[in-house]
Amino acid sequence: MAGAAAVALAVVLAGCSSGTSPSTSSSATSSSSSSASSAVSGSTGYPAGKEQVCQARDQLKTSISALTNPTLLVGGADAIKAAVTQVQTDLGGIVAAGKQDYEPQVTAVQSSLDQLQTAVGNLGNGNVTQNIQAVGAAIAATGTAAADLFSQLKTTCGS
Repeated sequence: MAGAAAVALAVVLAGCSSGTSPSTSSSATSSSSSSASSAVSGSTGYPAGKEQVCQARDQLKTSISALTNPTLLVGGADAIKAAVTQVQTDLGGIVAAGKQDYEPQVTAVQSSLDQLQTAVGNLGNGNVTQNIQAVGAAIAATGTAAADLFSQLKTTCGS
């Protein structure tokens, strides 16, 4: 039963990872579109004055991709908790760099991370299948909220 639930969670995670991991395709696009812009800053490839928020965005994309990677399940609850902590840290980088510019989107990501922490905290208690499904749903919600934030950041940083 637990094995079937783990497979179900892996499927959920695989589904949400495709919508939240544009970093591979967008990095090449970002480089080419950023270098075409006359307002590009130095060697970073980011718009002038936006380097900090764009770097924070890139770090958050990496941690969200790790969180939504199905192989995270191999590490169990501890690995998920560590991935959530990294997303929290990287989300803090957006807050520090972007101030209030992205408040609604940051709040949505934070809310979904809170739900994920609760769901992960319930692992090992009660119904295994329901708990794993709750973790999967919370990870998917985090991916969706992060995608909305990345859409907003695209206007600041380019692709």
